[in-house]
Amino acid sequence: MTPAYRKDIDGLRAVAVLSVLFFHSGISVFSGGYVGVDIFFVISGYLISTIIVREIENESFSISSFYERRFRRILPALGLVTVASLVIGYYLLTPRNYILAAQSAVATTLFSSNLLFYSESGYFDGPAELKPLLHTWSLAVEEQFYIFFPLLLVFISKAVKKQYLLILLSLGVLSFLYSVMLVEKNPSAAFYWFPARAWELFIGAILSIYKFQKIENRAIRELISISGLAMIFYSVIFFTEETKFPGFSALLPTLGTAMIIFSGEGGKSLVSNVLSLRPIVFVGLISYSLYLWHWPVIVYTKLYAISALDLPTTIAMISFIFLMSFFSWRYIESPFRKKAIFSEKWPLIRFSVMSSLLIIMVAVIIILKQGYPKRVDDYNRYTEEIFDKKWERLGACENAYSRLKNGKELCKLGEENKKASFMLWGDSHAKSIASGLELSARKQNLSGYIATKSACPPLVAVGRTDREDCDEINASVLTFISESPEIETVILAARWAMLSEGVRYKQETGRPVKLITLSDRDNEKLTNPEILEIGLIKTIEALIKLNKKVVIVSPLPEVGYDVPSSSFIVYKRNIDIKKIMPTFDEYKERTKNVYKIFEHLKLNLPVTFVEPYKYLCDEEYCHVIIEGSFIYRDDDHLSTFGSEYITPVFDAVF
Repeated sequence: MTPAYRKDIDGLRAVAVLSVLFFHSGISVFSGGYVGVDIFFVISGYLISTIIVREIENESFSISSFYERRFRRILPALGLVTVASLVIGYYLLTPRNYILAAQSAVATTLFSSNLLFYSESGYFDGPAELKPLLHTWSLAVEEQFYIFFPLLLVFISKAVKKQYLLILLSLGVLSFLYSVMLVEKNPSAAFYWFPARAWELFIGAILSIYKFQKIENRAIRELISISGLAMIFYSVIFFTEETKFPGFSALLPTLGTAMIIFSGEGGKSLVSNVLSLRPIVFVGLISYSLYLWHWPVIVYTKLYAISALDLPTTIAMISFIFLMSFFSWRYIESPFRKKAIFSEKWPLIRFSVMSSLLIIMVAVIIILKQGYPKRVDDYNRYTEEIFDKKWERLGACENAYSRLKNGKELCKLGEENKKASFMLWGDSHAKSIASGLELSARKQNLSGYIATKSACPPLVAVGRTDREDCDEINASVLTFISESPEIETVILAARWAMLSEGVRYKQETGRPVKLITLSDRDNEKLTNPEILEIGLIKTIEALIKLNKKVVIVSPLPEVGYDVPSSSFIVYKRNIDIKKIMPTFDEYKERTKNVYKIFEHLKLNLPVTFVEPYKYLCDEEYCHVIIEGSFIYRDDDHLSTFGSEYITPVFDAVF
């Protein structure tokens, strides 16, 4: 038995999917549009619980029938989008990204993509804009909910005397507290893991199962529904990528959704009337297909365009998403749901299983074939991107603090059996120059340590608002240096330009960076360049007191485009590679504040500077490909080839 149809709930679906669509399309007003997923979670919990509990009470509930409905609802359209993503990826994705897309296709088919994308959420695991199936993480969370939730409700109905509220409320509170804890400790886990998201589905379930008193008074219904809608709109408009989410922040859109659903149970209101308008309801009806299609289309459009989308292109892209979604809903989703296709249960299940196995088989072949590198010219540069053992080794050396804390030795660069005489200390940009530095050290028969942590610049008493552990990490490295008299030279490297400017470069995605001094309360009055200079001076002075020679690596040129992916499209479109190459004037403009700081340091402190840009830039451009190989592995980090190409710049250090 299905619950009585409510148009306003389909209207809520429209609010959810449009929020996500406009957020992902880069429309700045919808900076918190990602909360649309949380709205979907509450709606799903409400509707599924209503159906299951009614069927349990009527003694008509069947696990197989439940999953048949889920199969009809989810699998056909999802399978189509997965296949389409792989087909288009063959033409637009580099071999490495095509492998990642194939892996996500397998995980999507097995409803575990949230776990895969969590495992890929590390600093160097590729930008979200290159993952066409990234959005399926939310479907995986819902499917994991559907696996255990019906069994839980059957258990409660038979073994716990139908104490639905007690059990669900207890589990929901535990899930919420877990989410709040993870947001602080492991934000990626809080975002992707089902246990940290289950409470949002439980909100809908509790609203459905517990017999709350319906609101008969129209004025009170208006107040509740308008308040709920305001909570949702506030989240969509005022939340940003910097908002700690889900955790406490997710209460606003989820409770707002629950309030609208609850008020609608008592009768009509202004909000329910608006949400029940035919155009809004129609968007709600196609919302599943709209959600499925929107992200792959956005990914491939942005990838093909390379540069930022202008308004006409954005409008055309969104129109195409709606068109694909309508056809998907009309000719795939609806016929399967209404049993116009595979009217019987077991033929449907056999078809679903066989289709899923076929998708998995194709994806595995793509992985085994290493992303089919020979489908592109100059494929050797793309296989270099896949099989970079030196980069993998440096990745294993990451997080100096963890290694020191756990009694492990820091990794060495250069001659392994020699006593270390230098240290490379810094963030991910230090890691990206390590291979070149190592070659130079070996030429001199020298050995040194590497101490890096992504997003943690080597600055004493200075931190980043988006990283809470950098001070502890840097303090441990400085202590290690002080206890290691054999270290004569300390080389400092970081992404100085971004630290100074506080913003990402060109098409790079990510949060702004705000530096703070850890001892001052006047951070609001200090600019990033001022704090950067304070941190550098304190760090250099601390090292000089330890009788260390200090070397600073000047800023690497930033590209602002993922070089392998963008160059792939450049060659596909037969346009000039200069489209993605930063000009030398752009480099000077981006780094002008950094070089002002360096000039001050030269006048007051005994510091040596090395300048890799002299090997990477000419008078007009900073290059991205030299001798047929990528200089960069993404939009700002040098590849192993690029690092080794600038080896001569380090010879003078030793």
